[in-house]
Amino acid sequence: RATQETTSAILMAQLSEYLNKLETRKSIGFKKLDEAHVKSVWVQVNKAQIQNWKVTNPTVNRQIVKYLARSEDFNGNLDKGIMLIGETGTGKTQMMKAVSLSMGFLQNFRFLIYSGLEMEAIFREENEDSDKLESALKQKMFGIDDIGEEHSTVKVYGTEINVGVEILSKRYNEQMNTGALTFATTNLTLDMLAKKYGKRIESRIHEMFNVIYLTGNDLRK
Repeated sequence: RATQETTSAILMAQLSEYLNKLETRKSIGFKKLDEAHVKSVWVQVNKAQIQNWKVTNPTVNRQIVKYLARSEDFNGNLDKGIMLIGETGTGKTQMMKAVSLSMGFLQNFRFLIYSGLEMEAIFREENEDSDKLESALKQKMFGIDDIGEEHSTVKVYGTEINVGVEILSKRYNEQMNTGALTFATTNLTLDMLAKKYGKRIESRIHEMFNVIYLTGNDLRK
């Protein structure tokens, strides 16, 4: 019995060490920043990109500033990325580009952004861009613009592949293994994404993203 207790104690210690390593690996380790400084950077980046920036959703802008500053006041989980959901013309794409530029300036890492259709084309062609996409998908941050706009399946060497499922699954694995963050925009609702990608990916979307709804006027008009 003493031997059993000793073996059990060793096992528990090993398990505890393993779980601690997992928790450590799941955090990218971005530094916490002064919110006023982040706000100033965010405003300048957006003004440089969006002509009518002042009319974009102020609540969303405040939350993204808090996210970039790694503030505990952010209304969500800092260990997740952000998915912007909204109608066409509300500034989702430009806002994600602004997040990438701001991250580059503030945290020294500007992430690449691919659209759903761009990734579909790369999957179809299987050329040198495939290696670039594969490399980008392994980075600590990655952006997907207009997720859900791609066709449900494409044929790659005779095998049907759901591009969205493939991309989200790879980024989910990166998040689980390294704490990687994914950012996305979409015109689709969560229910529409669930219908397109299935229940398993719907669950992973909730694990991967802080979902933020971007409402407002069409900035293109």
